Amino acid sequence: MVKFNNDQVSSAIWIAVGIAVALGSLRYGLGPLDSPGTGFLPFLAGSAIVLLASIGLIVSTLKRRRGTGWTPVLQGVRWQKPLLVMAVLCAYALLMKPLGFLLCTVIFIGVLLRAVEPQRWPTVIAGSIGTALGAYAIFTLWLKAQLPQGPWGF
Repeated sequence: MVKFNNDQVSSAIWIAVGIAVALGSLRYGLGPLDSPGTGFLPFLAGSAIVLLASIGLIVSTLKRRRGTGWTPVLQGVRWQKPLLVMAVLCAYALLMKPLGFLLCTVIFIGVLLRAVEPQRWPTVIAGSIGTALGAYAIFTLWLKAQLPQGPWGF
């Protein structure tokens, strides 16, 4: 019976996904290089997925030859931080409209900087305010997107 390691299986799955994306994009037409069609970028993305997954498959096959076998997928997984990030992200989505983009983003980034990878308070404050203002400038001033305003008008 042939045994595979985790990376070989996941690489094979990603190769299949990349092939599906690349073949699916052909329906939209690639177009010439000077005026690419709508399927050109998805074709490149699918091809890149296939290329990178193929490299992963080769590396994992070499590891398999050295004795790296199958390991249980959930063995040693620490769920606390990913679950915290998901909870904070859900709260961010739910509080975006009532609190507004700026305040909600400051709180979101602040919680992530303090709870997930604990940083010092000056770093948390500067990072969260800077990130929120930078995102606000990009989306509102540059891209002219309408972001939710909180009860205080910002």
